[in-house]
Amino acid sequence: MESSYAAHIHPECPWAAMDKHQLVWLGAITIICGILGAAANGILSAGCLLGIGIPESRVDQGHRLLLLNLSIASLGTLLLAGFPFTGPSLIYGRWIFGNGCCQLFAFLRVMFGFAQMSALMLLVVERFWLFYIITKEHSRMMTIKKCAWGIGTFWGLSMLLAIPPLIKWGRYSCDSTRTTCELDWLMKNESQISYNLFYLALGVTLPTFVIFFSLWRCHKMMKALSIHNNDFGIDVHGQYFITKVVLYIVLGMYITWIPRAIYVFVTMLSGNEGEKKLPTVLKILSPIITETSTMIPLIVYTLLGTNIRKNMMGLLRKTSSLRSKRGGMIRLQMR
Repeated sequence: MESSYAAHIHPECPWAAMDKHQLVWLGAITIICGILGAAANGILSAGCLLGIGIPESRVDQGHRLLLLNLSIASLGTLLLAGFPFTGPSLIYGRWIFGNGCCQLFAFLRVMFGFAQMSALMLLVVERFWLFYIITKEHSRMMTIKKCAWGIGTFWGLSMLLAIPPLIKWGRYSCDSTRTTCELDWLMKNESQISYNLFYLALGVTLPTFVIFFSLWRCHKMMKALSIHNNDFGIDVHGQYFITKVVLYIVLGMYITWIPRAIYVFVTMLSGNEGEKKLPTVLKILSPIITETSTMIPLIVYTLLGTNIRKNMMGLLRKTSSLRSKRGGMIRLQMR
């Protein structure tokens, strides 16, 4: 029975079947982590949209919009390319939504994956640009309109980047659990090799370089600034805290992506020996921690911002109206 699981996704699925009990437990944990991640990003999105504690300054509104973009990308990853499809399939022991849906699911998985990475990159670049304009008197601030253009551009690139495997450059196929669909990371032919390397270069390596280079430049500029500097009407002290939060979000998300990175690396190294078993621990950790990574932004904001904790408790207890809350989502009060 288990040998037929892969046929429901792709007749050439090369991976060895996992133990049925492991799949059931993995499916259950994936669903739980997915629900928690969706709830966390729903709360964060609502905070940005409803303006819970977000001051109406032009400096903070760009950050608010980019944070909303990251939350939406994470929600898309969870709800349209995540646990509602992978969880039941894992529990059932095979992909249960048909081959057409398999291709669409894998397409959305790649698209939202790059959208999430680019959203994180835009969040960091906005921090870099903010401190750059503080140190350069004649520079222009990153307006809401420019942020919106950046967001729209990268969502378009995300869609374009996910299309090639649908037209036979690269391939969408089964994953190592044989129960869901994703980009086929096996380097079995020229098409897969060229697309996989292209995706890693444009979709992973380049954004990662920009993210950490921008954070490094932020650090250098922050060290050169006086914390009491108030040019352009900017609260530099407050912006230090926001930048610190963005740094923790980046580090937290990248740390949780490590098992996935190892999984992809090991899969690519297996070459034409796709039937070779990956370590079971990688098959289990990769989907669970990937779903968990989407909770990092809310966790960081909640831990570092005292006001956001008060706002969340107020929401849960329904003891105060949304309009009465001020200064919690973006202007953080540190311990």
